[in-house]
Parts: sequence; structure tokens; C-alpha cells
Amino acid sequence: MEKISVVIPVYNSAASIEQVVYRLIQCFESKNQEFEIILVDDCSRDNSREILTMLSDRDERLQTYFLEANHGQQETLKYGIMQTRGNYIITIDDDLEQQPEDIFLLINEIQKGFDVVYGVAMREGYAFHRQLGSNLVDLFFTLFLKKPRHLRVSSFRIMNRSVAETIAEDTTDFVYLSAIILKNSQNIANVQVSYQKRPYGQSNYDVKKLLKLYVRLVYYYGIN
Repeated sequence: MEKISVVIPVYNSAASIEQVVYRLIQCFESKNQEFEIILVDDCSRDNSREILTMLSDRDERLQTYFLEANHGQQETLKYGIMQTRGNYIITIDDDLEQQPEDIFLLINEIQKGFDVVYGVAMREGYAFHRQLGSNLVDLFFTLFLKKPRHLRVSSFRIMNRSVAETIAEDTTDFVYLSAIILKNSQNIANVQVSYQKRPYGQSNYDVKKLLKLYVRLVYYYGIN
């Protein structure tokens, strides 16, 4: 049986991460699916570290890593992907906006032969600046990296082992997983997944951060 690795970047998610992990475990066990969960804490300021340690002590299928400085979600994900051993690698957020129960929608779709499958949710009431930032990034991917217009990207995705190794070996100074993926493959699909507004906390992104992200994407993946 193929092994599934799940990578979760963790940052100040003490209120939600335990539920994310337990729901993932329940999903895998219900299908008798071999799995591992890689939890990478990006120097959280709450008690996420203690919770992750407790979780991994209880279950040997969980691996925890603690970064000593804050590196941001993308570098944290890359670090986690480098620790994986599965045939397929899933990335999912720590905030419960993405539903762990949807992982098999991704797994079933990638087994049709795709390199990467993105889970995309239909959601309403998205903050204007977040929607603007998302649209700018989508435009960049379409213009510079030849992303098909109908394709959407997200942080909820599954990739095969070959793509994971490509990400691990990439040496671009500014890490952005979807840019690396689109540079190396067009064999990508979408699957619709459910969405739930996060029950705890709020997004760390603001207009300034989103504009900075766009400029760095253009510099590192567009003109270099």
C-alpha cells in the first residue's frame, strides 16, 4: 500500500492543531491507510510546542520539528516536505479552514496520473485585500509561469514523490511552493473541497505583506 505523508506548518495554532491532527488520523484509520504526519512549528509564540510534543509522544506516526526562528509558511512547508517518506505528500493548514475529511478527494484525484492536485474551495465573504492579493498571484502565475487560466492554486494540495523531491532540491532564495511546482510541471488538476471559516484567530496577511509577496514572486520567479 502506498504511504501518505501530511505536512502541517504550525504557527500559533494551539487552539486548533490537536483537532486537525486527530481528524486526519481518524480519516486515515477509517481507510486502513498507511500514513505519517509531519508537524513543523515555525517558532510559535503560544503553547503550540507543548501540544505538538504531547501529540507526537502519543503516536509514533507523528513527527515534530521546531524551527528556532520564524521562517514563514513556505520555508516551513519546504522543510517539512524534506522530512517526508511517503509516495504522496499532502500539505494542509493548521487553522481548520481546510477540512481534514477532504484528503481522500485529493488522493483519489492524483491517482488518475496527475503530478499535483490542488483542493479549491468556493467561499464567499473573502476580505477584499485577501481577494486582491490572490488575484494578483493568480495573474502572475498565468503570465509568467504559463498556468492555465482555469487552474487555481491553494495551500491544500497533494503531490507525487517526484514533485516533492524537485521542491526539496530547488535552490531559489525565495521559497514559494506553487511557483516551483508550476516551473516544473503542468500536469496539475483541481478538485473542489469544502471550506469553513476558521474558528480561532485570524489571518496574518495584510495589504503590505501581500504586495511584498507579489514583488518577490516577480523578482525571483518572473525576471530571474
